[in-house]
Amino acid sequence: MPDAMHSGPREQLSEQWMRERARRELVTDSLRAHLAEQPNPRAVRACARRWCTTVNYLADGVIAVLNSTENEE
Repeated sequence: MPDAMHSGPREQLSEQWMRERARRELVTDSLRAHLAEQPNPRAVRACARRWCTTVNYLADGVIAVLNSTENEE
């Protein structure tokens, strides 16, 4: 992979996209494995709901930080 300091904007975007896709796949694979460990379909749904709740809670925290930094500027 070329040095990001010496590549053009298109290459930098491509590299960023590949990193983000790899991170997303790692997370998705981990979630899938955790769901597959559940003993029955009902437990899978409950586990999925807990993950959704957790992700939304994290998103709310990130949004709060972004909003507070916008207000400071």
